[in-house]
Parts: sequence; structure tokens; C-alpha cells
Amino acid sequence: MVLKLNLCASAVLLVLGLLSMPIAANESGCVSYYDSAKDYFPDKVESKYASGFSIAYTNNAKYIRNSISGETYVLYQCGTPAPADANPTPASSLQVGNWTKLVAVPGTKIALDSAPASAAIELLGAQDSVAAAYKYFEVTSPCMQQRLDALPRIQQNFGTPSARRRRSSGSSSHLVRRVSYDLSSLGLQWTFTTYGMSDPSSIAVNPENAADMLGKAEWIKFVAAFFNKEAEANQIFAGIESRYNALKTSAASTAAKKTIGLARYNKVANGTVLGWAIDQVQPWLARGLADAGLKAYSGDSVSFHSASDFYKAISGWDIMIDVSGEPLPHGGSTIPEWTNISSGYGFSNGAGRDFAKSLPAVAHNSIYRSDLISSYQNATDYNEHLQIQADALLGDYIEIASAASGTTSAKWYRNMPLQMPVEWMSSAGCH
Repeated sequence: MVLKLNLCASAVLLVLGLLSMPIAANESGCVSYYDSAKDYFPDKVESKYASGFSIAYTNNAKYIRNSISGETYVLYQCGTPAPADANPTPASSLQVGNWTKLVAVPGTKIALDSAPASAAIELLGAQDSVAAAYKYFEVTSPCMQQRLDALPRIQQNFGTPSARRRRSSGSSSHLVRRVSYDLSSLGLQWTFTTYGMSDPSSIAVNPENAADMLGKAEWIKFVAAFFNKEAEANQIFAGIESRYNALKTSAASTAAKKTIGLARYNKVANGTVLGWAIDQVQPWLARGLADAGLKAYSGDSVSFHSASDFYKAISGWDIMIDVSGEPLPHGGSTIPEWTNISSGYGFSNGAGRDFAKSLPAVAHNSIYRSDLISSYQNATDYNEHLQIQADALLGDYIEIASAASGTTSAKWYRNMPLQMPVEWMSSAGCH
């Protein structure tokens, strides 16, 4: 009898343990039997912030509208019939933009040409679905680098100029070249890309255009919908949202708000500096900086041919983010070091050196670049992950805002006057 009671107790504990474990209810593969009354997507996502996409569910389909690319994606559970009202744009269509694309999910064999999509896929644990990448696509994640190194690289196909797009004035139109990815030879399902394309197998991922930082992070839900990983996305986003709001609350008590701005020097291959520029801060970034207790430069982009005029324009900045690129002899750009920065801005040249000492950003070692974590192929972890990991990015801004004389503790921002080295990422670092 004692043995029987112990067995029963063990069974109850086992059931309770199973009930407490999170269960992803959405299908992880194709279904073999279709039940029209069944909800195949009990785990759902919704867009709460100004993210740029919306999603609606039926029993076996998801209707996603990307308002940034102007595309509609109709996703249906593999093994069930495609919805009769999908009306996908024919592959042969000459239509430019506003395509409707029909996709069977979950994804098991996809191609990558989007850094934010790559970051989201890794966070969701769906990296095994990546079967190819665009020829020139690069990432910083060591394990994704290792995976891509072993996979085929696909080309973009450029068709004949067969479609006309009307200019904004409405008075004329011009020919647009058809672009698509070569998926057929490898049996790939679709390509995650960064822009809307007039072909049936390209999915645009656009967190860079969201209105705020949590709106950017919400694109992990968009990517998750293509893998039936809504449960995982909701859990990940809830953590990001909670941490972000806690950091925002802690930064709200900051009394004196420091001013921050983006600047660049323009240099040609022979080393000649042609001028300087201040970049406009995008709305999402301005809001994120405000959440960190910083005041962003609020003017338009402006160029300067006089160093003294440039110095006067940034004289009220406590912090400067450098977005310059050192030119290579045959085009492109490379990552600058502090010697390049100080020379490019004239901080080390004659009278400029004396004037620069009066600039708060220079005097307080508060000049940064977002390339602290980079790959040898010039990809940056900042561009890859900032779109999704809004909490980590806010943490960086709070760290920069609170530093009295520069910080070397940020995740993505490299302090230039303190000469922080770049952390180079390669596939050898995958563990």
C-alpha cells in the first residue's frame, strides 16, 4: 500500500511538473491531417508599439501587413489548404510594390539577407532553418558566421526594366529593374531581406523604421510568426520590455540632461578632409536617448566647410557619436582609430587643438563609435542586434550619460579618446 501511494504521489508530482513547464502549442512542422475547426495557432503575437507591422489570425492562416515595405504576407500552416481569399500577386506580375505574398509555415529552409532577421532567428533558436545567405551578406555573431561559412551563397537576379513607378510629383514615371533572389536551385522557401521587392519569395524585415525602441524590438514577433515561434517571441519580448521600462524609470531621476549629437568628417582617399557634418537624429533614437536621460541634437543635417564653424555648432554637446568612415584607396571605408578621429576633426592640428579643448565632448573623453564589436568583413554587432535588443541599447546610453569622464563599460559603444580597441568577431569564437 505504501508503495502504491508513493507511485501515485510521484505521478501527481510529474503531472504538476509538466503543467508548470511552458509548452509551445504552435506546430513545429507540417501537419498530416487537416481539421478545419482547429486553431493551429493558439500562441499568437500582437503589435503593441509603433512597430510598422500588424498581424491577424484565422484558424490556419496569419495575415501580416508590413506598412513600411507596403507588402502583405499570408502565412498558412503547412499541411493545410492555403486560404481562398489570399490572392497572392502572380510571380509574373509587372506590379511595383504593394505585393501580396503567400507563404507556408513554419520555415525550415530559408535564406538570409537581413542582419536584424539574423539576430532575431538566433534569439528564437531557429538558426537551423538557415540554409543559404546572399553572397555579400555578413554578420558579427560567431556561430552564425560559422553556419554561413558552410552554406551556399545566393545571387540576386536583375530582370529587364519591365515595370514603371510613378515619381512623387505624379507627372512622369521611370523604369524599374526587377530584382529577385535565386532560390529555386536550392529549394529555398524565402529570403529575409531589408526592403520590399517585387517577387513572391522576399520578406522585408524593417525594424529600423519603427517609431521607438520597443517598436523596433517588437520585430522579433514578426520574424517569429514565420517559424510558428510566437510563444518564444512573446517571452523574449516581455523580458526586453520589462528590463527597458525598469532602466527608463531609473534614468528618469537624472537632474541635468546632457546633450548628445551625431557628427562626421568627410575625407577622401588621399587624406584630404573636405568638410564636416552634423547628422539629424532619427525620431526613434531621440526618444531612446530621452529615456536614458539625454537630450538629442534636434536640428536638421548640416554641412560645414570651416572647422571653426563646425566647432561652434557642437560646442554645446556633452557627448558626440562619430559616424565617420575612413576611406580605402579603391572605395569603401574602414574603421577609424582615435588618431584618425583627432586628425579628421582637427583636434590635433594647430589652433584646432586649442579650440577643441573647450569642447565638452573632447574635454570629458565623451566621443564614441558604435563599432566596438565588429567582424573582419565590416559588419557591426550594433547594426545586427540594436534593432531587437532595445534594453541593452538603452543600458548603453545610460552608461554613457552617467559617465563623468567617458566610459569603457558600454556593450556596443567604443570610447575613442580612451582608445578602446575593436573586439573583432570571427567564426573561431563560436562555442
